[in-house]
Formats: sequence, structure tokens, C-alpha cells
Amino acid sequence: MSYYTLKITGRRYRNFITLLVKLKIPFLKKQEGKDFVILEVSDQEYEKIKKMKTTLEITVIKRRGLAYFEYFLKTKKLFLLSIFCAFLFFTLLSNMIFSIRIVENDEEVRNRIEEDLETFGIERFHFKVSYQEKEKIRAKILEKEKDTLEWLEIEEIGTMYQVKLIKRVKKEEEKKEEPRHIIAKKNGMITKIEAEEGEVSVKKYQTVKKGDVLISGFIKNKETIKKKVPARGKVYAEVWYRVKMNLPTYYQEEKKTGREKKVLEILFFNHNLFFSSLFPYQNSKEEQHIIYSNPLIPFKISYTKKEELEVTRITYNEQNMKEKVIPLAISKLKEKLGSDIIILSEQVLKKKTTNGKFEVEIFFKVEEEISSYQSLKDVDIEEENKKQEEKSTS
Repeated sequence: MSYYTLKITGRRYRNFITLLVKLKIPFLKKQEGKDFVILEVSDQEYEKIKKMKTTLEITVIKRRGLAYFEYFLKTKKLFLLSIFCAFLFFTLLSNMIFSIRIVENDEEVRNRIEEDLETFGIERFHFKVSYQEKEKIRAKILEKEKDTLEWLEIEEIGTMYQVKLIKRVKKEEEKKEEPRHIIAKKNGMITKIEAEEGEVSVKKYQTVKKGDVLISGFIKNKETIKKKVPARGKVYAEVWYRVKMNLPTYYQEEKKTGREKKVLEILFFNHNLFFSSLFPYQNSKEEQHIIYSNPLIPFKISYTKKEELEVTRITYNEQNMKEKVIPLAISKLKEKLGSDIIILSEQVLKKKTTNGKFEVEIFFKVEEEISSYQSLKDVDIEEENKKQEEKSTS
């Protein structure tokens, strides 16, 4: 149903209203002035009024319902057509590939992969392929280049494909190991010894210092060195660390939920006009690619990737020491020493809260491998035996 708001202007407009009443044309009077009146009529009555002959000026000042949309489409069709064409154009552009980046320093390998991509259907100024097709192409290239590549990934970034790869390393013949000692690379108390070759020089629960021999590369008969061998094995020890942490008492942690969407945005004076305002994420990380901008007018069209974020507020204090602070300190320790260490125990030495910061010092007992190597290549066995004799006689 449509409704029209009409402004009827003229000195004798009241005669016209009387005529409408006589002709049983219903209307709603909205406003009346000295020489005008504003009426609201339905579309059927409006058609009847248009056919009436009068010297009065009849102007449509507002439309409601279907009439509004018909009038809008009629008067704005060029604008709407332009928007639709622009949307279609930029949608086509956003689904095309304008560049291919192969992350590899070897020019020969880079050129070969580029040729393979073109052969299997990925090249510049062509439409993007589906995820399933992209994975098939990846598998075909790996099969074709199985002697050259160990791993390959094709990542879509906006209007670019980025290709990462790992070259297959041909196994060289293992070099003959030189004779050596296994020594301690740090102070600690021995907890476990896994010797494969050489003579074990320490015992379990023995405290050692950095540089002490753990597994000797000297093979002895009684006290005499008979030969040198490459000592092999692993020695583990209990090592002690102090971890100091200076944390904010309140901290916001952002975590990706895995949900994402790509939207076409039309920006005017940095205000979003369309699309991205529909079903927005409460928190998100945005990666914006400007498709069109004009330095003379504040108008931009961008293609934006939005990743939803889950924001969690974390509090660090004495009450949540075990569940929040200590795991964070362990993570920091593993980042430094490696993830294969074993935490034997921990003890909080100091803790205080000042100026919105929580300061803590934690003592850790850690089991880790302390093996290092000392070459025996230039050691003369006869001279070493003489030194041992001189020590034993002195």
C-alpha cells in the first residue's frame, strides 16, 4: 500500500477540499495555512486527484510504502547501478590474483616452482582457485618435485598467493666422529646417565661443575690410557634457577576464535557506509586492503579481513599464584632452556605488589641434559699418560 503527502497551494484550496468530500475521496488533513493545506491520501485517491482539473498547485512532498521505493528506484537508478557495478567490479578484482610471491633465495628453484604453478593453473591476473583445488595443486607440485622439495605451502593473502617451501636436503655421508670427552656445560647434581661409548666418570647424585668430565673419551687399562674414542651418550642433572617476573596486576589477553569474514567496505570521512556494520564482531583484528582512494575527497573502498577475538581479563596476584603466575614462569623458563626440561619443584622466594605491578621471584629445580663436548683430537696419549704418572707419584 502506498501513501502520498500532498501540498495544495492556492487561495481557493477550501473549495477543492469541499469537492473531494463531495466526490467521496477520503483524505487526512495534516496541516493548514493561509493559502495552503497538506493532505495525506492513498495511491488510488492520488490517481483520481491527478485527473482532476484545477488551477491550484498540487505538489507531492512525501511518499510512504511502495510509492517511496518506486520513486527512489526511479530517481536514483543511476546511483544504484553505479554502486552495483562498483560492487561487482571490486568483487571480481578481489577474486583475482595480482601477484605470486615465492619465499626462496635459490633463483633456480624459484623459477621452477613458478613454472609448476602456471602449469597447474595458478598464475597472475587469473581468478583464484578454491581451497580444495589449491591443495590438489600443492600435492601435484610436491609429487613432481619430490627430489627437490620436502614441504610446500600455498597461502592466500588478499590478492596475492605466497608460496613457502623447504628444500629436500640430500643426506651426506656421516663424517667420522673425532675423539672427545662429554663434559658438563653447567653446574648441577647428576640425576641420570645414558652412556653409549666411553668411560663414565661421575655417579648419580654427584655434584659437578661446568667443565667437569662426565663421560671420558679415554679408554684405560687400569690407569693407562690405551686409546681415544668419541664419547657418546647423555647426562642429565638437577640444575637450579631463579626467575624474576614483573607483571601488571591487570592484563587483557586476546585470543583468536577461528571465526573470520571478508567484507567490502565503503568509507566516507572514515565512517562505514555499508556491509561491515552488518553482524559485527564485538572484538576483532582487521587487515585492510585499500582498493580505491582519492586524495581530493575523503572516500575509500577497501577489502577487509576481520578475525574475531576473544578478550579475557587476567589478574596477577598472590591468590592466583599457582594457576596463573607459576605456569607463566615455567613457560618463560622452557622458552629459554627448551621444552624437554622437567620441573622438579618450585618455591616462591619474594612477592610484592606496588604501583599496579606484581613482582615475584621463584626458585626452580629443573632436570635437564647438561652434556657438552671437549675435543681430544690434538691430545697425545703418551704425553697424557706421563702427566697421569707424575700426578700419581707427586
